[in-house]
Amino acid sequence: MVWLTWLGLPLLAFVAGWRAGMTVGLVVLAAGIVAQIVYVRWFPRLSRMMGYGSVADTPAPGGVPVTPLPRVTLYSASVCPFCPIVRRRLAELQRQAPFELAEVDVTFRPELVRSKGLRSVPVLEASGRLLVGNATSAQIIEFLAGPGAQGAADARA
Repeated sequence: MVWLTWLGLPLLAFVAGWRAGMTVGLVVLAAGIVAQIVYVRWFPRLSRMMGYGSVADTPAPGGVPVTPLPRVTLYSASVCPFCPIVRRRLAELQRQAPFELAEVDVTFRPELVRSKGLRSVPVLEASGRLLVGNATSAQIIEFLAGPGAQGAADARA
């Protein structure tokens, strides 16, 4: 869908410009870009109306574990409404228990999407495991502290 957005919007603007003039095409393009920004920013408020349900966070029961957490890679895309939500949750968890975090935008990187087998974003990768989708803080901590996490942390030390 990310590709459709980035390819469809300029195509729509081109067609509008061709049929109604360049000014209309530029207005369509500008309105489309603003609409994408508003959609991503307001998504937490709109998610229920759109059928996605709540994106409210569930804190990790008992807080963040003291044991070393593995290195985490967040795969995201530019028009993904869930990516900023997961990014904020990771940042908050990092403040509680520092861990190494890298973010990779896969918007225009089809070779990476294919090689990793990604079918949607956001995706968290840690210790060779993947967590796909909008994850709560509790789910992220469970994932990071799960099987293989300690071995990866020990290997880094």
